Order: sequence, then structure tokens, then C-alpha cells
Amino acid sequence: MSPSLQGYFQVAQAIWEGLPPVTRFGAQDEHTLRTYLPQLQRWEDPVINGFYDALFSHPATRSVFREGERAMREQVLRIWYRRTITGPFNLEYFAWQILVGQVHHNRGISKGQVMAMWGWLTEQIWQLSHISLPLDEADQLTMAWMRLANSVKAMAADERLEAYLQALEQQSGGNLRILQSAVVSWLEELGKSSSHS
Repeated sequence: MSPSLQGYFQVAQAIWEGLPPVTRFGAQDEHTLRTYLPQLQRWEDPVINGFYDALFSHPATRSVFREGERAMREQVLRIWYRRTITGPFNLEYFAWQILVGQVHHNRGISKGQVMAMWGWLTEQIWQLSHISLPLDEADQLTMAWMRLANSVKAMAADERLEAYLQALEQQSGGNLRILQSAVVSWLEELGKSSSHS
């Protein structure tokens, strides 16, 4: 069962508060994105086209799409990209990112594929900024983008783990603390046996 819109806000807030502030996307990062908004807007087409070229060139990622769907997916990514480069970067934005993660999950897109494509996006911002801007400005923009990407990825990963744990608890009828304790014990035993090898 998916949470309500208010539930997404609560999840985003709880995860956000758990991230060390120095690692989170912040006001200075938002200012940096606004400063370089004209460049980010110019890069929209190569980013969108390259993103889907990468996905459609690999059979495993291509398989999640229906025939003739690329144009619609590109438009959806354009909407996401425009919102992502313009902000505002508030609780609504981060709750939306958690919802985007849920949509990816429902479409059969793995968390690994999502993380890899966030990495691809970050590489593109790095490359385009280093071609277009002085080195210090390119680095500043890239670092702001990286903190945004890391904040979103942390939220998505944490939310997905919590959803799996809740589903496991509901389906197994077991107590979540007992299940977590069993996993920790298993990992400790695994660590002991691998250190003796």
C-alpha cells in the first residue's frame, strides 16, 4: 500500500532530518543552480537525448519500456529536469522524488538502474560544465548537483528499504525488530566466517 501525499511528506521530512547537514543539498547549492540556470537550460536537449540513448542502447534497461513510448518518457524527463534545475528545493520537491522512486519501482526499474542513471546525469553535468565554464565555476556547479543527487538518492534508498521491511513484516507476520536482529546476527556470522578464511 502506498502512503498518502501527506505520508510522502512525512517520510521525506524524517529521512531529510537523518542526513548529516554537511552532506545535504542546501541554500548555497540552490543559489548555485540558480546562478547557472541559463547553462543548465541550454543543456536540456543533450541531457534528455543522451539519457534515453543510454537506456535504449542496453537490452536490460530498454526492456522496461513499451513500444513507441520513448517520446512520452522524454517529455516526462523534461518536466523532471526543468523542475529539478529551477526549484524550489523544499519538502514538496523531495517528497516528489520519493514518489518518482515509487513509480520507478512499479515500472520494474531497479534501484541499481536508478542510481546508475543518477551517476550518468552527474557525469553529464560535470562534462558540460567543464566544457562551458571556468574550472572553479564548473566545480562549484558540479558539487551542488552532486549534493542534490546524493540527497535524492539517499531519500529514495531509505524509503525503499523501509517499504521492503514493512512489507516483509506484514507478509511474514513477524516482528520487524526480531527480523532485523536476525539479519544482524547473520551478517555478524558471515563476517566471522569470512575473516577465518
